[in-house]
Amino acid sequence: MRRVLALALPCALLLCGPVAAIADNPVPPVATTGAATDVTQTGATLAGTVDPKGAATTYHLEYGTSDSYGLATPEKSAGSGTGAANVSAVVTGLTNATTYHYRIVATNPAGVARGADRTFATTSPPRAPAVSTGGTRGTQPTSTTLTGSLDPRGAPTTFHFEYGTSTRYGASTPDQSAAGSGRRTVTAALTGLSANTKYHYRLVATNATGTARGGDHSITTLRAPSGISLEGATPNPAIWSGSVTLTGRVSGSGVGGTPLAVERQDFPFSGPVWVPRTFSAAGDGSFRVTVGPLWSTARLRVVSRTTIRVASPTVDVGNRVRVGVRRTGGTRARAGLTGVISPAVPQAVVSVQRLTRFGRWISVQRSGVQAASGNRSRYTITIARPRRASSLRVVVLPNDAGAHLRGVSRELGVRGRGRR
Repeated sequence: MRRVLALALPCALLLCGPVAAIADNPVPPVATTGAATDVTQTGATLAGTVDPKGAATTYHLEYGTSDSYGLATPEKSAGSGTGAANVSAVVTGLTNATTYHYRIVATNPAGVARGADRTFATTSPPRAPAVSTGGTRGTQPTSTTLTGSLDPRGAPTTFHFEYGTSTRYGASTPDQSAAGSGRRTVTAALTGLSANTKYHYRLVATNATGTARGGDHSITTLRAPSGISLEGATPNPAIWSGSVTLTGRVSGSGVGGTPLAVERQDFPFSGPVWVPRTFSAAGDGSFRVTVGPLWSTARLRVVSRTTIRVASPTVDVGNRVRVGVRRTGGTRARAGLTGVISPAVPQAVVSVQRLTRFGRWISVQRSGVQAASGNRSRYTITIARPRRASSLRVVVLPNDAGAHLRGVSRELGVRGRGRR
């Protein structure tokens, strides 16, 4: 009878099937280390999963500043079910700005399971932001963009740039916001500045802990020339190997002291343009500059040596040949004249002119020229001596296609035929 009743009891009332097998033959748990959350300066929540594998299981988390750990959370029950279950533990009393190692450890009658090592870093205590004033971008006569480097150091931060024409600044850009940790570049645009003016500036940032100020930097805005006028070129034409003086004015904003240059192109104006002279305008933008020596007809203009470039109109400066004259030999009836011409003008025509009593110059003799040393030509002319004392001069027509203009010698007095 007992035997029959025992066979009739349901299996659920007896230790049989898979459950009985687990109880009789438990297996070690499975532990997986999870991520750390809610990390602060002194604490964090450490998590993971535990699969008890059907046996009563406990767990704790080991942690410390190395993978030797040294600290552990209190032991907690993970139950005796099957399948991974989420578990966690809060750790406190940590050191700020420190990296910690941790792992989960689970234990049941069959053994111990340890999760993989993981790390987290506690946060730093609040500090004033770190700032560094940087350079500028896109500077123009009335605008520029200021730059700097900012680390909010994990706290909500506002920043702006102070600026002005001295280290007292006096103006600032609107506040901007930044957060998080790590250096980043910050910028602010300035407008409404004065041309050719030196401005000081610095970056300033503030959070709940304090205010940090970057070092002072400076920037000079660009000049804003709008044009260059040439008021004259004196003398024009110039004598061969002589100089010419250009006068004019730079117009625009911030043009006092504008750096300038003379650009020159010599006859026949097919060669390169070159710069024989650099100089600066006066405080009011005016200038006066001498250019030379000039060896032929030249084309000149004045240009600015600024980021915003302007130029004057060109002016053509003629170049007269240089004519020397002196008496040579001569008799009571005839007078001799000779001289050299610079530069050499092989095709030149030489004309001796006499001043009449009516104040007019008339030609009395013409001739050609002969070659002379040192890029010169020479002439020798004998003329009939005038009846009375007169003034003579020599005029040379160079006939060199415009490279040079006619030159005139000094006046030379000669005696008339009636005087000894």
